[in-house]
Amino acid sequence: MDCSQVRSVLSNLADGHVIETERREAMAHLDACPPCAGHYSQILDIRATLKSLPPRRVPPMLKMALRVTASRESARRRRYQGFLAACRAWGDLAWFRLNGLMRPLALPAAGGLVSAVLLFSMVMPNFQGLVRAHANDVPTMLFTGATVKSSLQLVLGADELTLDVFVDERGRVIDYAFPEGSRELNTAGTRRQLESSLLFTHFQPATSFGQPTAGWVRVSLRRSAIDVKG
Repeated sequence: MDCSQVRSVLSNLADGHVIETERREAMAHLDACPPCAGHYSQILDIRATLKSLPPRRVPPMLKMALRVTASRESARRRRYQGFLAACRAWGDLAWFRLNGLMRPLALPAAGGLVSAVLLFSMVMPNFQGLVRAHANDVPTMLFTGATVKSSLQLVLGADELTLDVFVDERGRVIDYAFPEGSRELNTAGTRRQLESSLLFTHFQPATSFGQPTAGWVRVSLRRSAIDVKG
């Protein structure tokens, strides 16, 4: 054996944990190699010094902690004996971990619930409750189209004329246009008669959520009346 091999087994040699063949080869090398023999002598001196030190007493708290750890490990091994016991133990462990994950969320959830209750209690005193409708209330439908209130009688060459009319919030005609298919009636004479009639025509304006609003409406003009087609 060379020096590196002998020094790697010196500690085991001092403890007596080498086989007889290695011990003989190591001792023969130590007899012939003073550096390795000095290193082995230092190891023996350190071991002798450590053995000569007075023993230290184990602290009572450490004893108790070791006993508790040993008791828990023994109980854990007993619980995992058998398939059903192992399944029950795994279920308990999963529930414990899930409970640990839910705890950080418990405080924000409780705070949000308390905040919601406080805000609701602040809003409730201003809540009017159900309000009964009066006889003169404006109906709050989503949308109602414009209707004709009064108009001037027309004298047209055609029996009927369809027209798109833009009515403002006050029921007045702002603009008009001929739809597709009525371009042959778009003449100067027809426009003069239409503008004269529309000037004196009054509409009930369209409504959106009960409020008057402007919008286009298609009307049908006859010789003696105006019909709203929507």
